[in-house]
Amino acid sequence: MPSSMTGFGRAVCDANIGRLVVEIQSVNRKYLEVFVSLPKEFSRFENEVRKWVGARLSRGQVSIRIHFLPNAQAIEQTLPDVEVLRALKKGWEKIALEVGVSSASIDLPFLVSRMPSFSKLDSAQDEDLSSLKACVEEALESLTKMKKIEGKALVQDIRARLESLTRMIREIEALSPEAGKRLRQKLKERIEEILKPDEVDDRLLRELALFAEKVDVSEEITRFHSHLEQFKELISSKEEAIGRKMDFLVQEMGREINTVASKSSEPGISRLVVDMKSELEKIREQIQNIE
Repeated sequence: MPSSMTGFGRAVCDANIGRLVVEIQSVNRKYLEVFVSLPKEFSRFENEVRKWVGARLSRGQVSIRIHFLPNAQAIEQTLPDVEVLRALKKGWEKIALEVGVSSASIDLPFLVSRMPSFSKLDSAQDEDLSSLKACVEEALESLTKMKKIEGKALVQDIRARLESLTRMIREIEALSPEAGKRLRQKLKERIEEILKPDEVDDRLLRELALFAEKVDVSEEITRFHSHLEQFKELISSKEEAIGRKMDFLVQEMGREINTVASKSSEPGISRLVVDMKSELEKIREQIQNIE
């Protein structure tokens, strides 16, 4: 079943050092574009996140935002080491004494601001990668489910329009033989108005017949039927990334119906062509959002 490129997925997971919240939003794009926003603790895993997304999605602009809330144990690991603070205090008091400055200003905020950062939370560890992957995969699964729901609605609309196109091309097929006969008769009558009866010879009649064949639309109708069947088979297949194939088939159907319009001057066919172009354009708009 085709999937829409529009969707949203979210997952909340626990890791060794805290809680992860992964949010993924996807909108339509011709190719796959992935934008990743990671907390600094997990920033070194950006390439891995891109690979996980690329393995599940083939088209669309995908924005993935990952939030991190450290747990109590992890927060304890961020607290300054008391022994280091004592050493800092002793060192700065010595400097203050030597330069003749009161040591009263060397308080806790002063020392913490000069405390070197060696927190384990500055960078997530390798064991946290598996937790991150599980959370991203869960959010991707949520996104995929929503995209399939959206895709189902798109397919229902496209199927209805394909049936309309099938009905209209059959109407053109029924009108085209009579349109050809009327065209040949009209040309013959027009020529007889201009030329004398004895000047209308077999050669001229043969030329008229050849011209009538050139404006025959049976080949275009046959190819249009073929494209319609291919489209119906594609939309019912188990393939998932079919948006580009659909776009190609709609383009080909548009080309055939334009040729029909250029060859035929029959009013009934012209009206049907206009309606078919409108349906094709609506299908084209819908498949822009199919992965």
